[in-house]
Amino acid sequence: MTSRRRTAHEQVLRARVARAKALRRRGRDSTARRAAIAATAATAAAAGVAGAAPSVAAGPSAGSGASASVSTSGALLAVCTAKTPPSSPSDFVKAGETWFFIADDGVHGRELWKTNGTKAGTVLVRDVGNDDNEYYSGPSSLTAVGNKVFFTVDDGVHGRELWKSDGTRAGTALVKDINPVNDSYSDSGPTRLTAVGSTLYFTADNGKAGRELWRSDGSAAGTVMVKNIAPGDDYYAAPANLTPFGSGLLFTAGDQAHGIELWKSDGTSTGTVLVKDIRPGDYDGQPSGLTVMGPDVYFSARDGVHGPELWKSDGSADGTTLVKDIRPGARSSDPSSLTASGGALFFSADDGTAGRELWVSDGSEIGTTLVKDIDPTDESYYSGPLEITALGGSVLFRADDGIHGSELWQSNGTGAGTSIVKDIRPGEYDSDARSLTRSGSVVYFVARDGVHGPELWKSDGSEVGTVLVKDISPEVGYGYPMGLAGADGTVYFAADDGVHGTEVWKSDGTEGGTVLVRDVNAGGEFSVARRGTPNLATGALRVKVKVAAPGRIVVRPVGGSLLKKTVKDVTRAGGTKVTLKPTAAGVRQLQRTGTLKVRAKVSFTPCGGTASSITRTYTLSMR
Repeated sequence: MTSRRRTAHEQVLRARVARAKALRRRGRDSTARRAAIAATAATAAAAGVAGAAPSVAAGPSAGSGASASVSTSGALLAVCTAKTPPSSPSDFVKAGETWFFIADDGVHGRELWKTNGTKAGTVLVRDVGNDDNEYYSGPSSLTAVGNKVFFTVDDGVHGRELWKSDGTRAGTALVKDINPVNDSYSDSGPTRLTAVGSTLYFTADNGKAGRELWRSDGSAAGTVMVKNIAPGDDYYAAPANLTPFGSGLLFTAGDQAHGIELWKSDGTSTGTVLVKDIRPGDYDGQPSGLTVMGPDVYFSARDGVHGPELWKSDGSADGTTLVKDIRPGARSSDPSSLTASGGALFFSADDGTAGRELWVSDGSEIGTTLVKDIDPTDESYYSGPLEITALGGSVLFRADDGIHGSELWQSNGTGAGTSIVKDIRPGEYDSDARSLTRSGSVVYFVARDGVHGPELWKSDGSEVGTVLVKDISPEVGYGYPMGLAGADGTVYFAADDGVHGTEVWKSDGTEGGTVLVRDVNAGGEFSVARRGTPNLATGALRVKVKVAAPGRIVVRPVGGSLLKKTVKDVTRAGGTKVTLKPTAAGVRQLQRTGTLKVRAKVSFTPCGGTASSITRTYTLSMR
């Protein structure tokens, strides 16, 4: 064998050995890959993760025109174990037997929802934003009037205007376009919605009179400006502190002559009048904190001689008087947190000696007294009563006596009957009891005891009756209930159990009766755009899909449409795009006619959830 032939033979042998090694490596890799797929699938099945394991889709069914697809989604495993995103519910209000609230399901944005306390009965009332869900309306100021709820919302057409809802989609509608300028930036911006019987009072700006007092019976014709209190281009009344009083309304407003003073209205222009010019001239009396007790309304105001002090009014000029100058001289007691309970008015005030402490009044000067100097150290230290809440003939409130920290207190209006209810977090640390909300015969609140973070508590005013209702998030962080709203012994609120994010909860005061109502943003919600971006060279169409959580999107042809099956895994919530591709037969038709109408069923399966579907009709194009 010549040297040249020997060299060639050696090269052939080396090539054969290299091929054999490559085949052995490929076999080992294939075995390892199959084992990895099996292990991943087993892990996903054990975790209950939908669509998390790599999979090979079956071939197309006969006549479907769908192509086989391969999708690996191991990346989803890392995100599928995380808790679901929050819907952050807020503004709970009961109208009739229905609770309304605002929440974000991850697709529609913050919209109006309702619940009857069950998962099935917790549903989106109406997506007021546009059909493609690129916009959300942001309802606010939910106010119950009978069995309906009124609110303000921006539908993207009229701007922020007054709406109402009876809990049905058809019954959720614009009441009136008060400022009908034809764009989404000019609106009346209703605020301070207040129910008086079957009438809703509010403030609005119609673009001509400025912000004035309005009323509505729920119809367009019955939604009218009550009175132009401050006529003229450069003035507006800016009514505030709207407070039901008898069959009418007390409020504060300013006209050109009197500044911000106390007004009343019976819903008519002639019956809407200044009660009293408390601080004569164009200076402001600045009434605030209007609180009804018996035949009178109590409030804080300044008359130009005394600073903000306690006043009362029966709705007449003569019956509007200073109750007591609690802190004589240039400075003021600045009454706040006014609360009526058991025929007495409780409030917080600073007399210049004891600091800000708890006071009580029967409406007379002599009957307006300091209840108790809870922190008697000196004027620089004071208990600062906050969130004074009526319970029976007494009140519960938060205060700091300088020893126990900020804790829950109670008072019946006497010094002896004013005491700490319970040192929830023993020592000088604060339990920081807050969000006091009465429902039935108890007050619910949020507090921390040093063992649990901020969780739901309740109190009947006694130490033994002040207990943790439930540790909502015992494993991760704390529940931190928010937005408490109560009625008939039940309280609704938002809380985070460490698994579902901040969602809708309710409680009857027992641990077993404190439950998640529904995971509104469970990640299963999604939307599909009605139009897409065409690729005129291939006939494909890119369509936007918005999902609320990680998961799998599958597009299938419907009714024999000449469309390929498409699978796409998404690893985070938000917008993505899927490509609709014509089959070979579809391409041939596009080449002949230039267009092809198809129906597509778009399904989304969130991690650990169940699939839901939307069917759309599209037109593919080719040039």
